[in-house]
Amino acid sequence: MFSLINRYIARRVLWGIFIAFMVVTGIILLIDFVEGTRNLGQDLGFNSFQIMQLTLLKVPSLIEQTIPFVVLFGVMGTLYGLNRRSELIVLRATGLSVWRFLTPAIFLSFLIGVVWAVCFNPIASHSLGLYEKTLNASESNNNAAQDIWLREASERDTTLIRADRYNPVQRRLMGVTIIQSDIIGDTGAEFKTRFDAESAELKAAGHWQLYNVKENTNDVLADYVSHETLSIPTNIRLEDITSQIDSQYVPPFWSLPQEITRARRSGFATTRLEMQWHKLLALPLSLVAMTIIASAVSIHLAREGGTLRLLITGTAIGFGVYFANSIFNAFGQSAALPIIFAAWLIPIMTFFLGVSYLAKIEDG
Repeated sequence: MFSLINRYIARRVLWGIFIAFMVVTGIILLIDFVEGTRNLGQDLGFNSFQIMQLTLLKVPSLIEQTIPFVVLFGVMGTLYGLNRRSELIVLRATGLSVWRFLTPAIFLSFLIGVVWAVCFNPIASHSLGLYEKTLNASESNNNAAQDIWLREASERDTTLIRADRYNPVQRRLMGVTIIQSDIIGDTGAEFKTRFDAESAELKAAGHWQLYNVKENTNDVLADYVSHETLSIPTNIRLEDITSQIDSQYVPPFWSLPQEITRARRSGFATTRLEMQWHKLLALPLSLVAMTIIASAVSIHLAREGGTLRLLITGTAIGFGVYFANSIFNAFGQSAALPIIFAAWLIPIMTFFLGVSYLAKIEDG
């Protein structure tokens, strides 16, 4: 009997989460389309069809940020419906504890978190990358200014690169300055060479092809050697350039560990990548915590009556958790807090507070 009941509750919870997903997705689509019409249409000259295409590319990453709300409202709606039809009362009368009939909801929430991280996150990451590339190509065609900084380092030397802008069609940095320094001791650096080039093209063979170059080896700008073209080796890849330009883009779940290792070896900052990695690892726990919070709110208020109170309370808790999590994530990305602490604290606290409150309701 319990397996039959579990399947029934699982179907109801899954349907409630699907309805919440469709509603949240529709709201995001509408708001982002209107925002795109106002910004992209006026500033970059996109028509309505192009704006809708860009909106569809951006929506998966926006949904990823709101997936805890989807689970929260989906579980709340399901349990409220079961309460309104007295189905939960019947289940309790058969001797089932609240933990028994919440097991399917908790399992589904955890499963959704895992599936989203390993399957849908790569899709969201890829679509956001296409969105950023399309937008940057249009900005480049409109001569939008960009200030790009890159850095690579090894045990022996370090290279700092600055460019005025990036041309994605030609895959070239424009207005480039490259400064190479030798590493002395643990913290010291000694100037080695400076290159000022009209443009720099990143070749697949692992080197920069510089054009109209001024090479300086004594840090005096007036004392330089001119080259029509010049090649210098590099470990930087095209993805490193686009990641600097695409402020919202981060690699997908499966690529993050390799990207973190590679960036650390090359001397690039890895805080943003590590934060995203731990956020995705913590996503299943976050959704389970939201399920428990939704269960506690729904069961408690359903006993007292009041749909409006249920909606207001659930929404307030959801926004409170989301706001707190966003603050801690911002602290983590700025290195003000340890990354693991910033990514995991709010999900763990929400989980244990929800369990404690639900236990109080159940056992008194």
